[in-house]
Amino acid sequence: MKGGSKLDEEVLLEFYDNRDLLKSIANEIIATVDNENIVSHLYNLEDEQDEIEFVKEGKVIYKLHKLRERDTRINKKKKDDYIKEYGRLNCEVCDFDFYNTYGELGKGYVECHHRIPLSELKSETKTTTADLALVCSNCHRMLHRKINTLSIKELKKIYLEKNS
Repeated sequence: MKGGSKLDEEVLLEFYDNRDLLKSIANEIIATVDNENIVSHLYNLEDEQDEIEFVKEGKVIYKLHKLRERDTRINKKKKDDYIKEYGRLNCEVCDFDFYNTYGELGKGYVECHHRIPLSELKSETKTTTADLALVCSNCHRMLHRKINTLSIKELKKIYLEKNS
């Protein structure tokens, strides 16, 4: 194993000869994430109500993650095409424009959201500019607020209902 950490090696060795256990654990995780009652309960858990004086933060921890490859060139093309068509970069949900609000600091800034989450892709897939939406940071966070992400259309409906 090249380039891995000691922890990576431990995880690899733990499951190397026990793929059935690994598959079982993976299936339990998938079943939990797919269970709407559990997911809803997790999102609705109240923060601890105990009064606190301080918390400890900043400890370095190591985690093993699967990472989806991304190519930011498609984001740049989406932004360039959008500017050519509309003359500005604004959020497709709430119409926020970073340049109008922050001047030069916000020029050219907006986030790209994958209309189909990369986590739902089964394999490497071609992404086009039509697969992306331009959104402000706040709307982007709201789109990902639930495990099953909202669509641009659904979030825009919520936004318009609350801001009309």
